[in-house]
Amino acid sequence: MWIRALPEVKLTLLLADPDEGTRRYPFEAASLEQRVGGEWRQVVIPLAAKSTGYWDEDHNGAPKGRMTSLGILAEARYPMAMRGTVSFDDVRVLESPDQTFSLSPGMKTSAPPADSAQLGPRLGVNLHILADDHGLDLAHEAGFSFVRADLLWAQTERFGRYRFGAYDRLLRALEARGMGAMWILDYGHPQHGGGPPRTPDDVAAFARFAEAAATHFQGHNVRYEVWNEPDVERFWQPAPNAREYAALLRGASNAIHRVNPAAPVASGGLARMDLPFLAGAITAAGAVDLTAAGVHPYRRAAPETLADELALFRRVLAGAGRNLEIWDTEWGYASYDYFSKNLKGDGHSAPGRERQAVLACREALTVWALGLAVGVWYDLRDDGADAKNPEHNYGLLDADGNEKAALKAFRELSRVARDHTFTGMVADAPDGAHVMILDGSADRVYVAWSDQPDARITLRFRTDGLISAANLMGEPIKMKNARGEGEIALLETAGPVYLKSRR
Repeated sequence: MWIRALPEVKLTLLLADPDEGTRRYPFEAASLEQRVGGEWRQVVIPLAAKSTGYWDEDHNGAPKGRMTSLGILAEARYPMAMRGTVSFDDVRVLESPDQTFSLSPGMKTSAPPADSAQLGPRLGVNLHILADDHGLDLAHEAGFSFVRADLLWAQTERFGRYRFGAYDRLLRALEARGMGAMWILDYGHPQHGGGPPRTPDDVAAFARFAEAAATHFQGHNVRYEVWNEPDVERFWQPAPNAREYAALLRGASNAIHRVNPAAPVASGGLARMDLPFLAGAITAAGAVDLTAAGVHPYRRAAPETLADELALFRRVLAGAGRNLEIWDTEWGYASYDYFSKNLKGDGHSAPGRERQAVLACREALTVWALGLAVGVWYDLRDDGADAKNPEHNYGLLDADGNEKAALKAFRELSRVARDHTFTGMVADAPDGAHVMILDGSADRVYVAWSDQPDARITLRFRTDGLISAANLMGEPIKMKNARGEGEIALLETAGPVYLKSRR
């Protein structure tokens, strides 16, 4: 179908049949190629796809009975007032979601977002172990330019005196590798109420901690994030409160900028794009000097579905008069999660780790294509050895420090992107297919991938001038080649392919 809707509208296709009742297929009105929302877009929804973690609902292939009705559910994406229209046209039922398209010199492209030329400077990785030379070597080799780590208040302050020794050692190790740091100023202190600072005295004590950190690390490649996920009860007990957090954010940010006006500061990354909390905190914070709003866009769905939510975030910030960057300060996919269960694998299995590698690359490409200034992968190391605990399987390295497939995929993506500039997306690719154009001084790379589950999207291209064709691990791809034209199948489960040709 063709559809047009504003980003605050959450869209779901409803399919009814007499045997199974109503199935739900969430889909988006924006894409990496059409980032604004509210424009006409053609979408293809694979009704027979098995769930690989793409949908919000679990499906086991095609509906069993005769299709009796199709519906489109439009509802508010967030619990906020919503006004406008949803338009749709040319609704068709197709036999297959398979499609074919060709790369050609005259194809239409969409311009990249501002300040999105390079991948490397925006890539960071979260870590929990401060002394990890082996992990830092591999992170640097894989193209990460900084790490994100907790700068724990309770471990640095003793009765108004501050000691940053462990963080100094980490920063020296990072700087020796040409890397920087993002410090998360976080969590309570036993001498200042124990939990999240709420009283004026505790908020002022936290601001002094932030000022001490900014003074100590001035002159280094350091940025700051004020708290972690203040919108969830686990980190802001007994219950999240936007006004309370706003007071903490205002005090800490203003204190940092008193001693270092140029220090980049972001609000605490919000769990799952919590727009109502962000709007409340930004409004309540008033005159606070911020660089960015932090988000943690974890999702069970495909990473590319971030486009609609991000457009709405930017609109809300602009409406509040805040010209802020949006930083993805934490996001990842575990090698054991919904998709691994459906693949009958676990976090230590080849299917689970291969699936994580595919989603890791697509997440990084999504962050880049949407122009997020910061994209932090969670996590550098697995936090445990339980193969069936998602929290133990987010790492690029396993618990023993061995490389997982996702680290190798990051390394290859960074190698391909190095010395290349993002110059646009192919605008008229079929729904589910994405082609990013990277230009070097003597060559051009097309990064092509699919987010359409259980579909075969065939990409055709001229082979005169073709230098190489490789998969997400950098291995050569076997392709059909006849009469000067090559052909590659883009499969959602295979991840991006890299086609390099002479300019």
